[in-house]
Amino acid sequence: MGTSIRLGKVLGIPIGINYSWLVIFGLVIFLLSNQFAEWYPQWPLPQRWATAILAALLFFLSVLAHELSHSLVAVSRGIPVRGITLFIFGGVSQLAHEAQRPWTEFLVAVVGPLTSLLLAALLGGLWYWSDGASAYLREVLREVLSVLAVVNLSLGIFNLLPGFPLDGGRVLRAIVWGISGSYWRATQVASRAGQGLGLLMISAGILWWLRLGDFQGVWFGLVGGFLFYVATSGYRQEALRESLKAYRVEDAMTPGTAALPGELPAAAPTVLQALARNGGLVGVLVEGKALGVVTAQQLARQPRESWQFATLAQLMTPWAARPPLAADASVFDALEQLDAAEQDWAPVMRQGRPVGMVSRGDLARFVEVYAPSRRRWRPW
Repeated sequence: MGTSIRLGKVLGIPIGINYSWLVIFGLVIFLLSNQFAEWYPQWPLPQRWATAILAALLFFLSVLAHELSHSLVAVSRGIPVRGITLFIFGGVSQLAHEAQRPWTEFLVAVVGPLTSLLLAALLGGLWYWSDGASAYLREVLREVLSVLAVVNLSLGIFNLLPGFPLDGGRVLRAIVWGISGSYWRATQVASRAGQGLGLLMISAGILWWLRLGDFQGVWFGLVGGFLFYVATSGYRQEALRESLKAYRVEDAMTPGTAALPGELPAAAPTVLQALARNGGLVGVLVEGKALGVVTAQQLARQPRESWQFATLAQLMTPWAARPPLAADASVFDALEQLDAAEQDWAPVMRQGRPVGMVSRGDLARFVEVYAPSRRRWRPW
C-alpha cells in the first residue's frame, strides 16, 4: 500500500485509499452538490454540501462492503488477504494468490455483486419507508437513500458483466474452468471477453461524447480503457505462467552456492568473496551441516566494525525460519510465494531435505531469460 493512505483494519484486513480515490471522492461531492441545487433550489448551500458529503461517504462504505465481501469469503476458503485498496476506478482486494479450485473462484467472485445488489434492495426498502420521517429529514433521507440504492444497483449489475477483470468475468472463468478443467483456457476466454467489453465501452463512450457532448461519455470510455488494459495484463501474466510451467525451482537455483563454516567471522575475505560470487547469499555450516544462510543485505544492516567479531553462525538465518520452496515447484509459483511472504530468498527442499537456496533475483533473472519474447506476444 505504498501509494495509499492507510486507514486501519476491518476484521483484521488492512484498508487503504489510493491517492487517486481522493479525486473521485471530491468529484462525487461536487456533482451531487450541483445536482441537489437543481432538484432542491430551496436548500441552503450548507445543506446541499452536507448532504453531498454524507452521500459520498456512504458511497465509499458501499464500495468497501463490496470488497470486504470478496475478502471475507477468500479468507474463509483459505486464501490470505493482504489488504483492500480503493482507487479511482473502484476497489481491489489484494489476495495472496489466486483460487486453486473453480468453486472457490466462483464464490469469491460472485459474492461482491450479490452484496451490492443486496445493499441496493435494503436501501430501496429504507427509501420506501422513509415517508414516515419529518418533512425536512425526509427530503435529505430520500435523496441520499435513492442515490445510494441506484449506485449499488449499478455497481452490482456492472460487475456481473462477463469480462475479466470484473467479477462477472471471474465468474465466467470459474464456469469455463469447471467445465474444461483448464485454468489457462478459462483465463483466455475471460480475458478475451474483458478485452471485447473494454473496446465496446471505449467506442460507446466516444460516440456518447461526440453526439451529446456529455462528459460522462469520456468517463465511460476511460473505464473501458482501464478494463481493456487490465484484461490484457491478466492475459499476459497467465500466458507467462503457462509458458514457465515446464521450469522448476531447481532449474533456477544459483549453481554452486557457497557453504562456509559457521565459526568464520563475517569480515573474513572468504565470506565477502563468496557473497560477491553467489548473488549475495552464502550457506552456513554448523558441525558439517548446512543449517542456515547469511545474505549481503543482512550483513549490511550490521555495524561494519562488528563484522570482525560476529561469526556467520551468530548472524545466520536458520533454514527453519523461512517457508521453504519445493524443488519441483514451478518458477512462477515460487515467485508468487516469495512475494506473498515478502521474502528475498528461501531454502529449496526435496523430500524434506535442503538441497540449496534460491533468491527472488535468481527467479526473476530466470523468468527474463526463458519468458516468451514480447515480440511474439499478441493481445488478440
